[in-house]
Amino acid sequence: MKKWLLPIMALFLAAGMMVPAGAKAEMAFFTKSAVTHADGTTAQPYALNEKMTLLLDWTYAGEEPAVYTVPDIFTVTSAEIELQTAEGKKAGTVKTDAAANTVTILVEQAQSGNKGTIAVPVTFNKEKVTKAGTYSAVFPTGETASLTVTEAAAGAIKLVALEKDTKTKLAGSTFTVVNDLGKVVGLLTTNSAGEATVPNLEFGTYTITQTTAPDGYAVPADPWKVDLNAVLVTKEIVHEKATGLTGGLTVSAVEKGTDTPIEGAEFELKTANGLFSKKIVTDSKGKASLTGLAYGTYTLTQLKTTEKYVLPLESWTITVGRQTPIEQKIENTLENPYGALTVELTDASSDKALQGAEYSLFDEEDKLVSKVVTNDKGIASFPNLAAGSYELEETGAPDGYTRSTGKKAVTIKSGETVELELEKTKATSTSSVDSDGSGTTKSASGTLPQTGDASNMMYMLGGVLLAAGGLLLVRKGKRA
Repeated sequence: MKKWLLPIMALFLAAGMMVPAGAKAEMAFFTKSAVTHADGTTAQPYALNEKMTLLLDWTYAGEEPAVYTVPDIFTVTSAEIELQTAEGKKAGTVKTDAAANTVTILVEQAQSGNKGTIAVPVTFNKEKVTKAGTYSAVFPTGETASLTVTEAAAGAIKLVALEKDTKTKLAGSTFTVVNDLGKVVGLLTTNSAGEATVPNLEFGTYTITQTTAPDGYAVPADPWKVDLNAVLVTKEIVHEKATGLTGGLTVSAVEKGTDTPIEGAEFELKTANGLFSKKIVTDSKGKASLTGLAYGTYTLTQLKTTEKYVLPLESWTITVGRQTPIEQKIENTLENPYGALTVELTDASSDKALQGAEYSLFDEEDKLVSKVVTNDKGIASFPNLAAGSYELEETGAPDGYTRSTGKKAVTIKSGETVELELEKTKATSTSSVDSDGSGTTKSASGTLPQTGDASNMMYMLGGVLLAAGGLLLVRKGKRA
């Protein structure tokens, strides 16, 4: 061997010895990496918002596994699962860390030569994968993957209600669909084909709770989890015949003191021992129902209401028995039970705000509620008004303007402000009619006409002469 080759060989040997220990250990345990859709397929493209699976093949050779760092275009959630061999035997624990974006293996019962595959749920890192395009992932095990990513995809969940024995599709089953943030995204009722679908859902995990079933069928107590990771996911709900005595409950949520329904109010019905618990959400009519309830005593609690109402603190005792279905009316109080009225008055020609107009507000019994004068911005405000019907009347006009006659009907609703925009035209020489039908004349200045000019005197003198002549004719007629 030539002497000049010896230094080069020494360099190669040193380079091999300098491979990081972590990388060697990682390669010694993790042997292959791959990303698939949640259903295990690998066809491109991938949706921006879909859940995927990172598959990690491994072989245990007696060395402690290093921490596996997930490529930065993906993110993991913190979790702990069992490490199993290909034969299904427990070999240790797999821990995923969302903050560090890593996978850590704790070997407990593995033997040298054990093999297996770890399935780690991942999603795209929103800071790295911001829009549709092509992205590359370099895995610690040496592979490089090129992924085509499309815009966020929407999916749908279809529920199919089936009779257990005959597989007949059942109409009239109702379900509540809730996303992983606890928001209700669908209130479904199966149609004549036994199907119900909620469309336009983001990919993710949803909780489905059955609330009612057709007569004679039981309502399952437990909800179902559905992973939406495709354009359409179908869930079959098998219905069994009810056993024992059962009843129903209908909850009606309304605004206190009215029949105004409250949509989206959430309630929980549970037994005293907590073994049975059901959540229901009111529809657009403010109603929510449960069927298939075993006879007994339950506690009903309201969990959520809409923004403008106060959530009741009390609970209600519900006894299900022969008198069924039970109807329970729940009233929610408005956070702000009062309404308001604002009048804005301007000149019809110049759009200038008019100050000094007086407005009086009367209630349904024609009693004066309040009297307000418009300010320098032409505004008259009537706050803290109870809900109901009112009449607004202009009882004083600004200088240079004529007071408007008549009253304007106004309806006030709780928590709302009615805004009226009114206009006035400057006063001119016009004839205004009084209530008795007679006419009076006013000048633009508002002063009465003069009474001492020549024309008026001539008319008066003529009238006197005519009267005198008439009197003479009457006297002559009497003498004759």
